[in-house]
Amino acid sequence: MNLIVDIGNTRAKYAVFEDNVCRQGGVGFPAIHQFLASLNEKDELNVILSTTGPISWQEREFLRTKSTFFCELSSEIPLPIQLGYETPKTLGCDRIAGSVGGAFLYPGRDLLIIDSGTAITFDFVTASGVFLGGNISPGINIRFKALHEYTSSLPLVQVDDNYGFVGKNTSDAILNGVMEGMLFEVRGYIDAWKEDNPNSVVIITGGGGKYLRDKLNRVAVFEEQLVMIGLNRILEYQKTVNNDRNMD
Repeated sequence: MNLIVDIGNTRAKYAVFEDNVCRQGGVGFPAIHQFLASLNEKDELNVILSTTGPISWQEREFLRTKSTFFCELSSEIPLPIQLGYETPKTLGCDRIAGSVGGAFLYPGRDLLIIDSGTAITFDFVTASGVFLGGNISPGINIRFKALHEYTSSLPLVQVDDNYGFVGKNTSDAILNGVMEGMLFEVRGYIDAWKEDNPNSVVIITGGGGKYLRDKLNRVAVFEEQLVMIGLNRILEYQKTVNNDRNMD
């Protein structure tokens, strides 16, 4: 049994995988503790921890003590893809995991992976499994907050997928500008990538992906569990590497 723990910028999530299938999941450390309390002491539990947000050393050690095998994701551990990034130590765990997940789901295909969360990331992976790099852009909520906080008169507008093209008042102008701006940006990346890589796969994940699904008008796969799938794949790879070391 594999336990995937992903500490993001805004929340902690977990997922349980068996035979590469996600059996259950939840949000928050209380839910993680509740799952661990439900286990039999004889259950084998493999754990991978991924952190882009804060976690206390007590929580980290708690996960370690509950696991049969434990690993923590970083760019320095062996990975099933190659990182062609100039500064791998600054590469976010979510971007690594998403790229591994994409390469696992679509082996031998060039990939554009778009993760719409706190930030929007655009990552590129070759058919041979090389992470080329990518770009980072402000996420939806950051865009709304920036317009409000860095101006003296613009209101803070909430995310709403019911928007138009031409705003007739200031609130609608902001809503349309942010939502359409994100949509045009994503379309632009897809079109530019597809021009040179027509047979590639575009994968969209992250909480903001739901605002793109109905209006994107581009061929893309929406995979909400992409990062968790990638983390599970990395955990399986780590178990293999560890077994090989023990046999030497």
